[in-house]
Amino acid sequence: MKRLVTALASMMSIVGLATLSGGCSLIDEQLVNCPEEVTVDYHVRLITNKEQELDTKLGTYKNRPLREAIEDYLSDIFVETAHDADLSFYALPADEREFHAGEIWNAGEKSYSLQLPAGDYNNLVAANLADNGVVRLTGDETSAGSYFDQNAEDVVASHKTGVFSARKLMPVIHDHKVQQHFDVDLYMANDAGGILLNVDSCYFSNIRCEIEGLADGFNLQDSTYTYSSHTRVKADLIDAQPYVDRASVLPQPTVTPVMYRWQLWKRTPVIFCGVGFSSRTSDLLTTYDDQPVYWAVHLYVTLTNGTVTKSTVYAGEPLPAANLKLIMGWLLSDGSFAPEPPLPPSGPPEPEPDPELDLVVGVDVQLDWKPGLDFDPII
Repeated sequence: MKRLVTALASMMSIVGLATLSGGCSLIDEQLVNCPEEVTVDYHVRLITNKEQELDTKLGTYKNRPLREAIEDYLSDIFVETAHDADLSFYALPADEREFHAGEIWNAGEKSYSLQLPAGDYNNLVAANLADNGVVRLTGDETSAGSYFDQNAEDVVASHKTGVFSARKLMPVIHDHKVQQHFDVDLYMANDAGGILLNVDSCYFSNIRCEIEGLADGFNLQDSTYTYSSHTRVKADLIDAQPYVDRASVLPQPTVTPVMYRWQLWKRTPVIFCGVGFSSRTSDLLTTYDDQPVYWAVHLYVTLTNGTVTKSTVYAGEPLPAANLKLIMGWLLSDGSFAPEPPLPPSGPPEPEPDPELDLVVGVDVQLDWKPGLDFDPII
């Protein structure tokens, strides 16, 4: 008997799910091959530390425009909606894809009514890939091969969307008296890492930034990352100047907040941010002075005299999926990175920073760096 497959979404049939003709014998009391009606509800779940990270690092009044610039850059990353979704249902144990659909949701929740023959199924969902620009879904003919892949290059562009995935086992039983219901939660698979630089002491003609230590792919079946290459993510420069200019004409607060060191900037700080997959959370990228390193930021600063200074900033905390991590620091006159200001700050003394909030565990600096000298043997 051929299987009857129908799929309804808000009373509309899903494009891509085929309807195969066939009937069920009314004489057969078992009716084992007849389709059973099930309901599947999908929910986008965004669990992130973004607001906490921004509150901690950029919570003062003067830093508000810097925060707004970062938030606008990340507006398509940390989202609670799925623009597009790719749904696959695999029959077990053969792991053969029985049904497949590509959908435009533009919603955080979606409900489907399905008619499936009794049996065990594995449902995989991938969302927000259409506009990502870097990540694609490959190997999805089987659930075991379904994989978020990014171009296998030495340096890839920052992801343009937050990508989500879900996996749900669905045992469909033969019982017309039971309305089966499945809830499927989609979780974010990528994250954002950034660096904010006070440049009052440094005059430069160009800066570029790359993030190393992030995964190069993601397995949907078991929600694990792969680190088979040392691909770097090219971080984007975030222009905060328009936000600073806009804030300068707004009324100032009646009560001047306590001056902290990040309120001392005279020139607009430089911000870079890159979006990629998760860093390692247990197996380390490397160590620095016996301290764990989970990911690293490479800065290439071209000074006005034409020389290039390369700084590698090592981060001592993981960068897990759906999280934002910001490294704060200064560019010194020679273009090198420093986690502390070059001169003692003026104004009231500030409290000692919480060590748990200090991401930087070490910095390597190469003055007069030349292209081709970028091999990192410890990594």
